[in-house]
Amino acid sequence: MNILFRTILAIYAFCLTVVSVILMAMTLNHRLFTGTTEYISEFVLPNRASNIIMFIIELIFFALSIIFLFSGVRSEREKKSISKANNIGEIRISLNAIENIALSASKKITGIKDTKAYVRKLGEDVSIFIKVIVLAETHIPTLSEELQVKVKKAVEETSGINVSDVKVSVENIYTGYKSRVE
Repeated sequence: MNILFRTILAIYAFCLTVVSVILMAMTLNHRLFTGTTEYISEFVLPNRASNIIMFIIELIFFALSIIFLFSGVRSEREKKSISKANNIGEIRISLNAIENIALSASKKITGIKDTKAYVRKLGEDVSIFIKVIVLAETHIPTLSEELQVKVKKAVEETSGINVSDVKVSVENIYTGYKSRVE
């Protein structure tokens, strides 16, 4: 959910909270309710400009309600997989499957001791972030570039999904012994 959508949702929730508090107060105090309805019927409704403004505000709130309703209906499966349509039907590939393809490709590269992969969906593409522990005496820039190329190629050839980028983070150097803590 992007920041604009979250901001609009926060404003919408705040407005609904204020309206709810006002309606609760009107329910507890009947004179407040009758006074408000009399004011609206005498001064607001006969005025054409205030009618138009009220209708626009109501329309905005209605549209936001529909948008928020449909954004909540989207399933978790759609967020955690990528759909590819072909002439026979639809194929869904989970982000976990793409992650495993990336891990498999990265483990075939010499000089890597351990890897962890994280896949993020970017529309119909994916972005892959790989954390590695490399062996000592390994040239890190060459290894990282080879890792990026092989992971991108493996994921695109195996799944048919476009990889927008592969980011590599060298987390540690494996030396074969555990360091002492002093």
